[in-house]
Amino acid sequence: PASGEWEDLTPERRRLVGFMALLMSERKSGGSPPDQQAGLASSQVSIILDWEKMQRRMEDFAVTSSGILLSPGEARTALCTAEILPVVLNGKSLPLDLGRTQRLFSKAQVRALQAAYRGCSYPGCSMPAQRCEADHLDPWEKGGRTDIKSAVLNCLIHHTARHCGLFQAVKIPGSRPMVLLPPELDPEQKLRVNTYFMTPAEALEAEALAEESTARWRAGLLDVEIAEP
Repeated sequence: PASGEWEDLTPERRRLVGFMALLMSERKSGGSPPDQQAGLASSQVSIILDWEKMQRRMEDFAVTSSGILLSPGEARTALCTAEILPVVLNGKSLPLDLGRTQRLFSKAQVRALQAAYRGCSYPGCSMPAQRCEADHLDPWEKGGRTDIKSAVLNCLIHHTARHCGLFQAVKIPGSRPMVLLPPELDPEQKLRVNTYFMTPAEALEAEALAEESTARWRAGLLDVEIAEP
């Protein structure tokens, strides 16, 4: 606010401004004064930038991990003030596949999964990626590998539900894993994806791919693998 306007703010708004200032301050849990203060939890929001869409000046070139579209100005602001954590999708520059060297997914792998899938895999689930768990599609105890292509994100409820056999994850060559619901929920038995966190254009494209994959699977033209519970 301009000079003299602070006292005109309501108490609720003053508290909000003060709280936002605390969130934006850089405090550390260790070190010497004045940095030696109680550490504050910092939020982390992934922003996915589509280079090809940006080159073509499309409106949906920047989207958050929760599916919120950003304007060019908002994207530039984030680049100015945020701590940038580059995530390379479909690239070879990061060691994202660990094979049998360890059972748990690494931070780099989880960050890549969060950027790629944005939320729980179950169709219609609104749980964001940051509150989901990385789920092995190849059981580790049966020789499965800790690899990106064999992983999905599931919230706690749907992670447990998948392992209880209440729905199935389906591995699709060259695509994100899809979901096959039980016949009582989906008599048509279509392959499905969760479009909750996608932009409208991304959702249409994902649904079209799911329809195409279903048709090719039924015709015996697509070699899919249904993951074990």
